[in-house]
Formats: sequence, structure tokens, C-alpha cells
Amino acid sequence: MLNEIRFTSARKSFTELFDSVWHRSLPAIIKRRQAEEVLLLRRDIQQDILQAYKLIPEILPEEDGSVTLALNVLDLVVNAPALKEAVNEMIREMKIYAEDYRERPQLFLNAPNRKGHFPYLLRVWLCNDDQEIRSLLEITE
Repeated sequence: MLNEIRFTSARKSFTELFDSVWHRSLPAIIKRRQAEEVLLLRRDIQQDILQAYKLIPEILPEEDGSVTLALNVLDLVVNAPALKEAVNEMIREMKIYAEDYRERPQLFLNAPNRKGHFPYLLRVWLCNDDQEIRSLLEITE
């Protein structure tokens, strides 16, 4: 079982709680009321956990010489004259979708065809810049 701490206690001893999660690398559950629980977890560990959620697009060369990228796990498709431009467009679309999801989480988390996108988008949210998002795509240009 994970360490569970009541919200009031967590608030009073947040420094100690934070230090425990950071130094021991063990998550903690913070509970409020009867059913409200959140997980406090180190960012680097969360990123490691999310490695299983691959964001590798299908690369489809088109007859007209353009390139289509299909990121099926997020239902995103882009087309551009060359692979580099298609990758940049995919990054832009991923950011737009991630922001939309973040602004309206209840809509997406209650949609059966969108709920499963959450861990993939969490990978995007944890990125600091476009270069990190590009690395998620695992495309060598």
C-alpha cells in the first residue's frame, strides 16, 4: 500500500511530504473527504512510467510527393510537402489537441473514444518544448 495522508495533514506538513516523495521516490496519496484522492509522484518517475505509451506516427508517402503522418493513437493526421514539414505540423496539432483536452478534461474523459488519449497527452504536457515533443515521435529526419 502507498502512503496515504489526509489533506489537512498534507497541507500542514507539505515540506516533509514533498521531501519524502522526492528522496524516497515513493508516491503518496493525498485524501480529502471520502472519495477525493490525488497522487503525488516525482515527474521523472511519471515520465518513465509513460514510456509504454508510444507516439509513433505512420509515415505515408503520397503519389504527389507529399508526406502524410498518421498518429492513430490520438486520431491525428497531417499532410505536408516533405517529412520535416509534416513533423512540424504534427507537433503543432499535438499541442493544439493537448491544450484543448487540458481546457475541457471532463468532456474528453467522458468520451469513450477520447478517454484513452489521456496518458499520451500527459507525455506531451510533460514536455518543455517542441524539441521534446519531436523526440516523442521517434522519427529520424
